[in-house]
This record gives sequence, structure tokens and C-alpha cells, in this order.
Amino acid sequence: MKALLGAVLLASLVGCAMLDVKEQQAKLDANCRIGGQVATERGDAVPIVVVLARQRGESWEVADHFVLERPGLFGFAASAGTYGVAAFQDLNRDLKLQRVEPYLAVDRNGLITCKPGERRMDLALRISAGARSAFGETLDISALQVRTFDAQMDVSLTQVTAVGEIAELADPRFDQALAEDGLWRPFDFLFKGHPGIYFLGAYDRTKTPVLFVHGINGSPQNFRTLIEGLDRRRFQPWVYYYPSGAALPNVASHLTQTMRQLQVRYGFSSFAVVAHSMGGLVSRGFLQRYREGGGAASVPLFVSIATPWDGHKAAEWGAKAPIGSARVFTDMAPNSAYLQSLYGRDPGVPHYLLYTSNDGTVTKESQLRDAAQKGAASVEGFHETHMGVLEAAAVSARLNELLARAVAP
Repeated sequence: MKALLGAVLLASLVGCAMLDVKEQQAKLDANCRIGGQVATERGDAVPIVVVLARQRGESWEVADHFVLERPGLFGFAASAGTYGVAAFQDLNRDLKLQRVEPYLAVDRNGLITCKPGERRMDLALRISAGARSAFGETLDISALQVRTFDAQMDVSLTQVTAVGEIAELADPRFDQALAEDGLWRPFDFLFKGHPGIYFLGAYDRTKTPVLFVHGINGSPQNFRTLIEGLDRRRFQPWVYYYPSGAALPNVASHLTQTMRQLQVRYGFSSFAVVAHSMGGLVSRGFLQRYREGGGAASVPLFVSIATPWDGHKAAEWGAKAPIGSARVFTDMAPNSAYLQSLYGRDPGVPHYLLYTSNDGTVTKESQLRDAAQKGAASVEGFHETHMGVLEAAAVSARLNELLARAVAP
């Protein structure tokens, strides 16, 4: 929350921002949803890659792919068109299809013609142990996929995503103007801001990743002080960038899928999570999904900073705006279904709850929701403002202490 959430709502609801939101949500809702469940005959504990292929006349193109750590649910958000779905067990965890890997080909008799806004979420895939690809060469799924932003937007929304792209905090995509697009113009943000997980340097297998998750109307730049103070001898900073006006369950699922792809690609054994404000709500939902989906890496530390665990009253008012509102306001309203879901399932991660006693944006009562305190390994207060807490030397020092203690050298 860059500024007082109530002020943001008041300023924007009376202007044209909410008209933008209504139009933007209509564009997002026009996409069709394709998904279902995938199972395997062979019981190996290896990733499963589900591939969405789009028919273009007599040819096919890889539109999207979805990675699972084990049999379970998959889903895609795609533009209207005709599709087929394939899947394989990625025995060597390289996101490439080799002829030795169990493979389920596209069923040409069961093609899916998906109309705008249609939902086809009942697919049931089963990969036979002995089935193999008829392709004569190894297929790199990522390389075959449409990669330019404009072309990918025409096919699938879920893969307009940075998956370990290297960037600097000064990258123009992280500027405040684009971050605000993420709140009020989430559709435009997808190809202007390029959401996903960014590395702030080349991947180093000797260092533990620390994933930073920003709040509403925020960007990775909010963490500059904490990142600059990070012990780079032992840790490597990653930042998650997302449209903060989107529905929080969708954001949490997007983060889960992005992290899962990085897990398969790099095979890291552990990572830590540091989140500010609403980013804490996103992160707990992500940690629930990551664990339940069989995430291979351990998470020894989750630090939330000034998170509104009990929501924000201004969001409740914003969600009832007569001309439509950002989906996030429904999820941020006190007692929302999403907020209740965060404490229905324990993600099994040590949580250190840092709150601000001079916040000015989120009430102390919301930060100290009973369920959040009871589930925390520690509850610690700082006499800082909502954004000032990210610049505080004491917070930076405490974060390094927690990381050093949680992650063995």
C-alpha cells in the first residue's frame, strides 16, 4: 500500500479509474478457461507438464504449459479458439519432452473449441506408463511456445510471465506508474509490466533464494533498502511482481505456478519469503498451495511486514462501488472468503509477524488478527509508518538475523 488505502479509493472511485477497472475486468473475463485433472499410471515422484496446443489451420502451436509436482489440477486462461491438451512425465526435470518419457498426445477427436468467457474445467487426463511421443527429437516446450508479449496475449494470459528473468530494481517496468496500472488496469499491466518472478542477478545454486512480495499499488522497488542490506554471501534476492488489482486467489495461484517452474528448472532445496502489506496475504495463500501441490523445496522462514491479516474496511466499501471495482477489494474486505481461507489450512512454515504501531494505513488490530498471532513463531512491533518500515535499519537487521538463524550455512 503506497498510500492510505482509503484515500486511494476515495480519489479513484469518483474519477475515471473505476471505469477503467470495469473495462479491464471485462477483457480478462473474455478469456476462456481450460482445465481439469491429470493422473499417471506410473508412480514416479517427478513433475508433470501439461501442454496447451492451439490449432492454426492445419498446424499447431504450443500456447501454454502448466507444471505440477504430482498428479492434480491444472488450468489455463486462453483467448477464444480451438485447442488440444497433451501431457508428459518429466523424468529428468528439464521441461523438455524426450522419447523415453511417458506421454499423452493430443486427442484429435476431442478438440476443444472455446468461446469467449467459456469454462471447460472438466478435462480428465491419464498418462499411460508405456505411451511415448512420436516426435523424432527432444521438444523444448518453453522454446516452442509463443514468446512475444503481443503474440502471447493473443493466445494465453498465464504465460505472459517472467520466470527467472534477470532485472535490476531500477528497471522501468517496476516504476510507480506501471505499478498503479496493476491496480486499476490489470489487463494492460500483463504486457506492460510483465508480471512474474525476477532474479536480481544470475542464479547461484550456492545461495538460498529470498522471495520478496510487494503489496497493493506497490512494486519490487519498495524493497530496495531490505535488498541492499541482504547478506549476499549467503542469499540471492528474487522479487515477485504482479497486478495488485487482481483477485488474490488468482495471484496466489500464479505465484505458485511460477515458483513451481523455477523449482523444476533449478532444483533449489529451500527458499525464504519476505512480504509487505497485502503481499503477506498473497504469500500465505501461495505457501498453502505450494505445500498442498507437493512443492519439493523447504520454506524455513516466512516474514510478513505490516500485513492486514483481518482486511481493510475501505476495501469493503470499494467492493460495493456501483460501477464496479478491482477484484482485490472483495478479497481485502474484512471476513472475505479469501481471508478466512488463509487460516483454514496450515502451510507448515515458520511465520515471523512484524507489525507497525505508527502505521497510518493498516490498523494495528488488523495486523494483529488473533489467528495470525496464534500461528506465528514470533510477533514483533516497530514504531514505523506503513512504508517507512521498509526503510528502517532495525527491520533490515532483524531480517538478516532471522535468515541467518533459519537457513543453515
